[in-house]
Amino acid sequence: MELILIILILAFIGILCVIYYYYTLDTYIVRVKKNQVMEFKTSLDLTGLPIITLYQGKKPYNFLLDTGSNTSYINKSTNIKVTKTGTRDVFMGAEGVDMECEIITVNLYRGDNNYECKASLADLDKAFEELKKQYGVSLSGIIGCDFMDKYNYCIDFKEWVVYIRK
Repeated sequence: MELILIILILAFIGILCVIYYYYTLDTYIVRVKKNQVMEFKTSLDLTGLPIITLYQGKKPYNFLLDTGSNTSYINKSTNIKVTKTGTRDVFMGAEGVDMECEIITVNLYRGDNNYECKASLADLDKAFEELKKQYGVSLSGIIGCDFMDKYNYCIDFKEWVVYIRK
């Protein structure tokens, strides 16, 4: 009986340690450097979608965070300055139809962080049209897993931020 009680107490203490470590680690990582954290709670409250803003010069560009997309996309109708053009590629659009696009590179920044983003230049107007009508939000593109992986970004749904993982 005493052995069972000791095992239960040790298990309880172990669980408390894991919970404490989990919560303090997340909070510590998120708050390491404010310029490495991008908040998306406001956009989530307004539109139901995680949207972040990146800049080119002083012009802001809104991007949808999409963990289901392996590739980042820039909308053709966005007047973003392209630094490099590359090959062509085919992807399946929102309507389920194959679409051809060009692989480009754009330079964006947020705070002290500069990003050289490789992305597919595609006509996303139809895909973004409903969001613009319903919420008045113009999207310039989609940030996919390739960007998040390249720059070590993690999405924290507890704090509603994207942060750079160390």
